Amino acid sequence: MNTLKISFFAALLSSTVGMAQYVPLGAITSWTDGYVVTTDNDTIRGKVRVGAMVNDAPASVVVRTADDKKITFKGEKLRLVAQDIPKFAYATGAIPRVREQVVFERVPNPRKDGKTALLERLSHPGKITLYFDASGWKKSAEYTFGNFTIGTNPKDLSFVVVKDQTNARIVKKGTIDEEHEALFGDCPAFVRQFPAATRRDWNRFGEIVEAYNRTCVIGTALN
Repeated sequence: MNTLKISFFAALLSSTVGMAQYVPLGAITSWTDGYVVTTDNDTIRGKVRVGAMVNDAPASVVVRTADDKKITFKGEKLRLVAQDIPKFAYATGAIPRVREQVVFERVPNPRKDGKTALLERLSHPGKITLYFDASGWKKSAEYTFGNFTIGTNPKDLSFVVVKDQTNARIVKKGTIDEEHEALFGDCPAFVRQFPAATRRDWNRFGEIVEAYNRTCVIGTALN
């Protein structure tokens, strides 16, 4: 890659929204503002809490509506769960303030033979979106805000990467170079500026995805 291409790509990355690759927070089990979208495409807003988790995905979600009515949903009946992050959770600076919600979306899970599951979204929605891969993270330390826990200094992380909301794959540091063509090869304008990826690019993988989404056609966001 020549100097001009490096400068151009650096400009692309600098134009992306900060913290394009989030650390997973997990579902919030205390009441917080939010909403759910059902598999029938109904949207219910109010106070939202996750009552139970199975395999790091919400298995039971309760919504308390404005008229104080409580509605319980099973995880398999939901397409999306969005919870506002409580203001006190930003106190240590570990959570970027640009991240306002914890969002779970129903997407194909390659670890489950492509069956859909509610996975925590770890990037801005777009043609390519990153999700939490629970089986690919090791936590060296963790601390708790209220009823949810934040892992720090994750090692050997991987992502469930979903393209066009249908094509899902596991991407990790050791395979980022192998996945480059499958993820970005359909956008010649992007590939000309960033023709390959290596392990050194792993820490900015979210920024690279964001730059691709801005350069190429952006997919429809689920929310």
